[in-house]
Amino acid sequence: MAGSGRALSGVRGIAWGLVDELTRRPGGRGRELPVVVALGSRGTGKTALLGRIGERCENRVPWAVLDFEESGEARPSKVLTELAFDLSRDVRQFGRIAFPRLWLCGLVLAGNLNTADRPRALAGLNELMSKDRPLERHRDQVLELARLAGEAGGLPGWAPNATNTLLNGLDWLSRRRMLRSVRRLSTGSARDPRDLLVDLSKKDRGSPADRRAVDDIVFDAFLADLHQAFTGRLHHLRRTANCVILLDNAHTPEGRAFLSALLAARHRFGVAADHAAVFATSRTWDVAWNGTWRRPGTPPNGANPPLPRTPEEADRDSRTRTDWGRWYLVDLGRLDAADTEDVVSRTEVDLPPGLPHRLTRGHLGGLRTLLDIVAVQDEPPRGRALRGLLSLTAGPDRPVSLADEALDALVQDLPPPLREDLVTASAGRGIEFLSDPTVLASALPDGGGTLYAFLVNNFLLALEPDGDGGRVALDPWLRTLLLHRLARRAEDSPVGWTAVHRRCREYYEGLGLPTEARYHDLALGDVGAVVAHLAGPFAKADHPLDQPTARAWLRDLDLVTSAPNRPAADADPLSQVEKLIEDVPAADAALARLIAALWLHGDPLGDPGDTLRGRIANAYGALAQHRGQGSILLYDRAERYRT
Repeated sequence: MAGSGRALSGVRGIAWGLVDELTRRPGGRGRELPVVVALGSRGTGKTALLGRIGERCENRVPWAVLDFEESGEARPSKVLTELAFDLSRDVRQFGRIAFPRLWLCGLVLAGNLNTADRPRALAGLNELMSKDRPLERHRDQVLELARLAGEAGGLPGWAPNATNTLLNGLDWLSRRRMLRSVRRLSTGSARDPRDLLVDLSKKDRGSPADRRAVDDIVFDAFLADLHQAFTGRLHHLRRTANCVILLDNAHTPEGRAFLSALLAARHRFGVAADHAAVFATSRTWDVAWNGTWRRPGTPPNGANPPLPRTPEEADRDSRTRTDWGRWYLVDLGRLDAADTEDVVSRTEVDLPPGLPHRLTRGHLGGLRTLLDIVAVQDEPPRGRALRGLLSLTAGPDRPVSLADEALDALVQDLPPPLREDLVTASAGRGIEFLSDPTVLASALPDGGGTLYAFLVNNFLLALEPDGDGGRVALDPWLRTLLLHRLARRAEDSPVGWTAVHRRCREYYEGLGLPTEARYHDLALGDVGAVVAHLAGPFAKADHPLDQPTARAWLRDLDLVTSAPNRPAADADPLSQVEKLIEDVPAADAALARLIAALWLHGDPLGDPGDTLRGRIANAYGALAQHRGQGSILLYDRAERYRT
């Protein structure tokens, strides 16, 4: 599908490559198409993606869009009817797609036939479908029926216009074909098809199973109409691309019911030729994907299904993939560094290069909140002021801090008591404290499993590299915001920063995991405890450092210095390093300086000006002197901070 213009940052592989591939009709024929679902937590750009796809479709192919969070509690058949009406809009080259079977079903369902009195119901249908009197001569009667049905909620407000469109070209031969179609869409009985229409109206007021059967007939009618519109002799040569259906917030019960009904109808239809490319969004996981796809933020299992594709992988798949399956999932979780800078460059916000990505980890919603709030400051934050970036507000009319606004957007569906437990649990490296009653000091840790389910189903967990299987952790942007809130709790609170990290340290000491315990010592600012733990390989100046020992030592160093900190808003990073190590013996000064500098530098706001890189490189170099083969690894680390 042609089109120019700049893609939304980070999703060109979807809005361009994937859309172009799935609207393509090789040899002028349809083919089996997947339902594409873009996944991500709140604020990851899912709705914006559909908006961009819609812009590309406008005046090029028939397309329809629906937001399930705005459509209310709508049955699948009602949703489908609304989408079909949008798909029937006139588009140059394509003309207007007709849905006569679908409109007939809709009119019958809205007609409120007296199904208790079958003769009267059949007479009513005869009046509408009489062969010897063209329907268009009785347009007023049918339009009035549609108008009343719309007022009663049976059909949307556009029903009269849709009916008028139907009647304009409906002759007696078309009516006979429609009745035969209804017969085929039902049980295959040889009864008068008018009886089937009456039964359709009756079942629509019956049991849930009856209403589901009615929905199935409506979906079958839709697919039959769509297939005829793209394969009929009059139209297949000019309808050279598939139409497009865009479904926002398909994680709702209505959205899931609709997609399930659509896939079931495609299976019943029995023709491996879909004519509508469906793109949906979801901010929660659907169990229908289990076994075929692996839930983001979970380690591999025995079956090892693939993770949802990244936008870059989707772009590659659009050029090489042939077997799409029923579902195709794309993870919109994060922008990479280049795409983050692209978003920043389109604004007038002046922040140090790389800082927006390091801080937000590419979360689009967080990035937009950051840029919006910085843009309205009287003076752009500079130097030490950057340390207070998360505490900035947009002014008196919007007094909530950047961190609180971003956090509330991510966890707004979580009950307040569980939010507080989540703040406390963020002190851990992973999710090990989500249900620990001692660390959380909570009467109902994890809310009976609700907290973990919320995180994993809303794509707020990440799989961090750690051994063969990886380590499940909180989404890094979410954890940054949670730790900011933890740091603002009262210092003497039982769930304040100090008390929580002390309990975490004791937990790991009890498990015999001293490196993990030192992680929490460093979070408390105790550099001396970390030096004592890591000084072993350097205790004797003449003792060589072999490479296996150096690798193990670097792993411990990386783990400990990834601990969270509370950057002092008015402190200079260089001065803060020296203050942290002032009580450490001179013999351990290089190691202590390395630990403190790495710790502060690891926090995007701990060293926003990148002033500690030189200290880190020099400290690595000092430790590497005359240390054997292992010193090569330390020198390599030093070089990373000199470039």
